[in-house]
Amino acid sequence: MRRLCAVLALLAIAGVSDAADVRLMDSVLAEVDSRPVTLSDVALARALGVLGLEPSAGPITDTELERYLEAQLALREAGQLAVEVSSADVDRAWELAGGAALAARLEAVGIEPVWARRLLEADLRVDRFVDLRFRAFAFVTEFDVDEVLGPGSHDAATRARTRERLRAAKIAEAFATWKEDVRQRISIRQLPGVTGPWPAPFSLGPGPGGK
Repeated sequence: MRRLCAVLALLAIAGVSDAADVRLMDSVLAEVDSRPVTLSDVALARALGVLGLEPSAGPITDTELERYLEAQLALREAGQLAVEVSSADVDRAWELAGGAALAARLEAVGIEPVWARRLLEADLRVDRFVDLRFRAFAFVTEFDVDEVLGPGSHDAATRARTRERLRAAKIAEAFATWKEDVRQRISIRQLPGVTGPWPAPFSLGPGPGGK
């Protein structure tokens, strides 16, 4: 209900009142385990730069929706594993996103700041899940580094960068394999006939959380 009220407020600002226009501005795009994912969900996550999305002023694409859906799989798994984040961590993320200035931009377009805080918390929870499930087990040996760099001496900084690049690749590969596996067990689907790009129903404007 809060999200619908936010969308209606945005439409009122834009001078839109027709019910068909409401459906176009905010609609259900997909489902994750029978839970609906709306255009406004993805739009706000993108505006904040969370859950696999980067801030952008352009239309929301199928690729961005797919990234959001995959993040929902990780969030669901984090919930089952009781992965928690502290309120202090959420507070820090809120301040980094813009704090009071972000709240003012959200309220200007009829969005309750608590909705944005929940998305920031979800993003932290997903990152914590990746830490526990994948980063903690991504090991790179000196032999791995030597194999990539080849013969010859290499300074410590070059080796460190190579090690981190290899570790990031291992984490990404393990995460991708996990997502393929979990998609076999969890229903995740874009609704038939619903394809992007979709105009974003709102913009937070420039600044942290609305770049």
